[in-house]
Amino acid sequence: MDKLKILVVDDKQVIGDLFEFTLGYSGHIITVVNSAFEAVERIKSEKFDIAFVDIVMPERDGVELLEDIKKVAPQLPVVMMSGYSVEDKREKSKKLGAITCLKKPFEIEDVKKIIKSTLGRDV
Repeated sequence: MDKLKILVVDDKQVIGDLFEFTLGYSGHIITVVNSAFEAVERIKSEKFDIAFVDIVMPERDGVELLEDIKKVAPQLPVVMMSGYSVEDKREKSKKLGAITCLKKPFEIEDVKKIIKSTLGRDV
C-alpha cells in the first residue's frame, strides 16, 4: 500500500492527534498544522494527496485558506471540518471546490470513506 500524504489544518490538537493515531499508525504520512499561514507554506513546499481543513480558526478561517489553496495547489482535494453551525461558510466552501464538510465530532470511518471516494483508495 502506498502511503498517503495527508495535511490536517486545525487549531485543536485533538483533531490532529486523531489523524496521527489512526491513519498515521496505519503508515500514512500525517502533517498537522494549526494555522492557515503555516498550511499555505507547507502546501507550497510539499505535495499532499488530500487536506482536511477546519472552518473556524483564529486569524484566518478555513474558507479563506481554501481560497489560498485553490490558488497555490488547485488540484489538491480539500475536505472542510467544523463543529459549529456555519452553514454560510460551508456553502461558500462547496462553491470554492471543497469535497464536503465533516461535522465535528466525526468518526475516523467517515474520513476513510471520504478518502476512498475522493482518491479511490482504501486507508
